[in-house]
Amino acid sequence: MIASPTLCPTERGSTLPTNKSLLTPIVLLTTALCFPVLTSAATTVAFLGDQGTGSDARDVLSLVAEEGTDLLMIQGDLGYADNSAAQWEANLTDALGKDFPVLTIVGNHENYEWPTYRSYIQQRINRAGELSCTGDTGVKATCQFRNIDIVQVAPGINEVAGVKSQDNYDGYIRTSFSDAESRWRICSWHKNQNAMQTGSKGDSTGWGVYDACLDAGAMIAMAHEHAYSRTYLLSDFANQTVAHYGSDMTLEPGKSFAFVSGLGGREVRPQKRGGDWFASIYTATQGATHGALFCHFEATTADCYFKAIDGAVPDRFVLRLPDANPEPVVVASAPPPPQVSAEQSGFVFSRTDKEEFRWIEQDDAGRWGNIRIDAECAQRLGGATRSGDWKALITLSPEFDAAPLPCSANTTAASTTESETVQADIPATGEGFVFSRTDKDEYRWIAPGTSGQMASVRIDKQCADRMGGPKSQGRWSILMQLAPDFDGISSPCSTAGAVSPDTASSNSVTFNIGEGYVFSRTDKDEFRWIDRDASGQWGNIRISRNCADQLGGATVSGRWSTLMRVSPGFDAISSPCS
Repeated sequence: MIASPTLCPTERGSTLPTNKSLLTPIVLLTTALCFPVLTSAATTVAFLGDQGTGSDARDVLSLVAEEGTDLLMIQGDLGYADNSAAQWEANLTDALGKDFPVLTIVGNHENYEWPTYRSYIQQRINRAGELSCTGDTGVKATCQFRNIDIVQVAPGINEVAGVKSQDNYDGYIRTSFSDAESRWRICSWHKNQNAMQTGSKGDSTGWGVYDACLDAGAMIAMAHEHAYSRTYLLSDFANQTVAHYGSDMTLEPGKSFAFVSGLGGREVRPQKRGGDWFASIYTATQGATHGALFCHFEATTADCYFKAIDGAVPDRFVLRLPDANPEPVVVASAPPPPQVSAEQSGFVFSRTDKEEFRWIEQDDAGRWGNIRIDAECAQRLGGATRSGDWKALITLSPEFDAAPLPCSANTTAASTTESETVQADIPATGEGFVFSRTDKDEYRWIAPGTSGQMASVRIDKQCADRMGGPKSQGRWSILMQLAPDFDGISSPCSTAGAVSPDTASSNSVTFNIGEGYVFSRTDKDEFRWIDRDASGQWGNIRISRNCADQLGGATVSGRWSTLMRVSPGFDAISSPCS
């Protein structure tokens, strides 16, 4: 409950962690936001993640209580170990009370006891009179709390039984935020894209979910990396395009920001990367300790700050909603235009607030749905007959990503200049092939998924070469046309095979399928036992040096990225040493 801030002089020498210099904060010599005494009622939301059940996690929960929080949002990774859910819930009750409203999204470490955690959260939702959710709570759900709409999704989570790493999450976000009501909007998930965090996390979610939140003007809450970071207001997440440098940000369709608040109680990690799109970075490199981000949401303004358990406030900013009474959007009341042919049954819509085309078509029940298409497809369909911003689009066609693609994947790929020379080499349907992206240095393996739909997964260059090299290439839009199920299949290169020379200290270490082995990390003093779990998936568990020696010492070594590639099931098996 903080009143709107004013500008006041900043004492010379005060610092704000940032990435302007990758590993050191900058000194602010001009002005900063001053926050006066609380003067009006607000809804206070606390954001954190990566907790555990130890003393640091309990201290953060105590801070949440002390700040007068109304709703706690936890972006995944809760107890971290088997049989810890009960203690995690007890920590919440001790600090906040039995009936305090808490929302949490599933994280990769909920491979332990996710049904139990979800049950605890659902019970809290049921007991909280002002909090309501529909859908699969903590995985794919829409929640409302006072004047705030929250959409929870789980992109990239493949470690938890029953949770899909890709499940049309971006389409779900768009549909959930399709109304035009002026309310605060929050997207919540656990994992990140590499550019949206400051550590060593790779690309896990894809940019589709970011883009969907951007279109809705929704802020994005994440965790996963054990640090705090916040972007400036962005107009493009995939390209990290800054729309506004400043601490006063207006959230609206096409402009939003993302933050990682992962200092909920686990170890604090150092800064490994940065970028000029980050407004604030607070990691072990800047001397960070545990804490949470707090936002006080008024009707159209919000005052936010990150606060650590030692009292430090490394980041502070203001959020605003756009004009509550904008000029009305003028759109046709009964699309499509009469000249649309019966064969097409729809029309092309061109967005004016970003470079994007949508195909709009009516289904058998009379509902208007839309789907994103590329410029080549739009041109072949006669070009745009309607145009407008995001609000105009959802007014014309509220069923988002609900229309069939009017251009087939093969036709789309063949029609583009960059793909037509290799189109003839693409294997027949049912076979896999390597796809090389032209908009970034990335290879994808494309093959049918379990549902029969074409899917893709990222592979490295060594794997691409082993699979015969690229048979097709193109931008992101072409990849989505060819294989819409992103990360919906497994890598064709066995994680139990040779470790690539560029990612491990051994040149060609191999081991027999089905046998466990010791992995030694080169980025920290740690040993992991790697073996298959009961379902046949490769998992790993931390072991001591003595245990590693008992098992014959390290067979494979490498960084965290290598460990995740050969054994994605983190902490998913039991220790081989009693």
